[in-house]
Amino acid sequence: MQDEARHVAFGRLALRDYYPELTEAERREREDFIIEGSYHLRDRFNSPEMWERLGMDWKDVGPALDQAEGHARFKKRLFSRIVPTVRDIGLWSERVQKAYTDLGGIQYAKTDAQEMLDNDAKVAEDFDRKMREGFAVTSK
Repeated sequence: MQDEARHVAFGRLALRDYYPELTEAERREREDFIIEGSYHLRDRFNSPEMWERLGMDWKDVGPALDQAEGHARFKKRLFSRIVPTVRDIGLWSERVQKAYTDLGGIQYAKTDAQEMLDNDAKVAEDFDRKMREGFAVTSK
């Protein structure tokens, strides 16, 4: 867990310094990638192909799934780490903001990315410590 927290923090720092130097075309290409990837990530969890394979019409299932409390909560949390990081690294054009509004994750734009990463690192450290303690107890 700590390794993953460090990878995200490192990537954020490296990209935050790199993106201001991009040309407009390079920036647009990266924004296109972020937008497309975010929609793909959301749609991956909707799995319309699976529902259709089960003989259900996605036009009926999709709206019902969107109204399911657990699915809606999960979909919103899906972007809780992505949105503040994308904003922080400087890929925060009107197009990107519109996409995250459409995806239901724009509320995370107000999250302080550094504070979030610091908290993630603390949670990872606590988790790893508990895992080591649990392993030490069970291996005796």
